[in-house]
Amino acid sequence: MKKLLFLLLLVVSHTVICAQEVPRWVIKKPRPANDTYLYVIERGVGVTEMEARNRAMGLVYRNTIERLSLAIELTSINDAIAKGSNYGDTSEGINVPINKVCEYIQQENNQYAVYVLCQVALNAQIPTLFTDFNQCNQAVKDQDPIPSWCNDTWRATNYPHNKYVQALVRGTTQTGESVEQTHIRLKRKAQAEILQHIITTQKTIKDIPNLSLESWHNQKTNEIYAFAWVQRQELTHAWEKQIIGYITRAEIALEEAQELINEGEKITARKSITKALQYLQQIEELQTAVQHVDANVAMEDIAFAESNQLTQRARALSLQVKNGTSLYIGGHVTTFDDAYPNLIQQIKQEIAHIGCTFAAQEAEAEWVIRLQGATIDSYISKIQDYTTYVVIVEVDVEIIKKGHCIYAGKASNKGVHTNNHTAAAHTAFEDAGKEIAAKINEIINK
Repeated sequence: MKKLLFLLLLVVSHTVICAQEVPRWVIKKPRPANDTYLYVIERGVGVTEMEARNRAMGLVYRNTIERLSLAIELTSINDAIAKGSNYGDTSEGINVPINKVCEYIQQENNQYAVYVLCQVALNAQIPTLFTDFNQCNQAVKDQDPIPSWCNDTWRATNYPHNKYVQALVRGTTQTGESVEQTHIRLKRKAQAEILQHIITTQKTIKDIPNLSLESWHNQKTNEIYAFAWVQRQELTHAWEKQIIGYITRAEIALEEAQELINEGEKITARKSITKALQYLQQIEELQTAVQHVDANVAMEDIAFAESNQLTQRARALSLQVKNGTSLYIGGHVTTFDDAYPNLIQQIKQEIAHIGCTFAAQEAEAEWVIRLQGATIDSYISKIQDYTTYVVIVEVDVEIIKKGHCIYAGKASNKGVHTNNHTAAAHTAFEDAGKEIAAKINEIINK
């Protein structure tokens, strides 16, 4: 009978709760009127509402047992929490007044989340105070006066401009937005205003270390206030640490770049230099932000000299790799025993976009491309009165780096033309050149 009444009570409670927005006690827990009891809020998740509710209440009982150091075995309660089974079956032996004042139910995807607010006595002899939802919510309202920070004079006195950066925003709930979502949106807006106060040109600074945020809902006007503040000294110290961290990363990236340049790996070195320049940009923005917050900051505190030296070093290394990797392309290519230099020129044009320079001698180059090409077959094709000239060419390709052959292969292509065999050979070599250039680009940029 007791369980039946309990289930009926939950059905009625659920009907009332579903018609409401997020209760105030979910956002802000009520304070007890004296030191004889306290409030406990727990959240349970389950496939059904009952499973979620059982988990939430099981957590209330377990935390109460642990807080009061009661000699009660927790195994059965932990098992009930894990399975979402009826917490009441395991809680009958707990001689502590635990009164579930109210609950709030949310549906999250295919699950339910149930928040429960319970009033718990601090010892086993004190009865609980509230008996229904309305009493609890009214108590929260009564205990929630206008925060002092809503007052301009109070903020100016307690958060003076020379010691704090602060922002206060206000707004109302937008269409389709819950009160809880409005609190979150306005807090983010207050944080954005803090950033604008600090530095208006920031690109990479997104977070403010040691930032504090509060919000308050004025029930009478339905306005929500959000207040953000951060102490200038704490903020500058946090950013100074970040600057030192980025200095270290930039140094490591430039050391890597120098080693790669020494090894002839200019393309890979370029990536390390780019990484270092990104760190240096973040350093510059943080330095500017610190100077906005504290105009009297010492240059050594923000590593101004170190960052300038690293920037100059990065630019110097950039000049070393500006012309890209060096290549030598040579060999012997013939068309019916006539020299055909156009193939080498075509390949150079095809790969120029990867940012390389072409050396005059093999010894001057990081990469050497050797080509041996010739026409190997030709014939005439006649279909009725239509005549075409067909030529097959073959090019042996070697791609060498620092004396080691990285690739050895062959490009075989067929050219067709209506004029003569020479024109057909040129067409075949053009196709071979595109194929060889693609292979060079692939290997060098690995």
